Amino acid sequence: MKKNIYFLILLLIIVFLDQYSKIKILQYMLNHSEELILLPFLNFTLVFNSGVAFGIFRDFGQLVPHIFSFIGLVFGFGLILWAIVKKKHYLAMTLISAGALGNAIDRIRLGVVIDFIDVYWKHLHWPAFNIADISICIGACIFLYNEFRESKNRKGLND
Repeated sequence: MKKNIYFLILLLIIVFLDQYSKIKILQYMLNHSEELILLPFLNFTLVFNSGVAFGIFRDFGQLVPHIFSFIGLVFGFGLILWAIVKKKHYLAMTLISAGALGNAIDRIRLGVVIDFIDVYWKHLHWPAFNIADISICIGACIFLYNEFRESKNRKGLND
């Protein structure tokens, strides 16, 4: 039970940092400029993402943000419940859930997700993303690594 509290606190911290960063970027960008150059490969650029990852489905109408909000909430809470029931992958599921919930909050609050981190090389730009997206990606990598390691261990036991 104590372990669950730590992961709940981590989830809340990530959602808070995600929402706080989006609020601050939105305030700054709307008052100062469209782009903030930080490093030769990193900008902060305000992007209103009405689709899902990398803007997919952004042209599908007004109902889409509500559908994705509902899916994000169900997915976020479902992963936490799954981790508690299975008693494994707590960190990975917490990170994925925090990201899903952070982006769902944007969709509920604004109808779009605020993306602002722009990584690029010369004229090649990766699609803009945010802290919630980073959390989802790190969680997915941890989950895949753990599953691969467990599969390898099971295979070694069966040989």
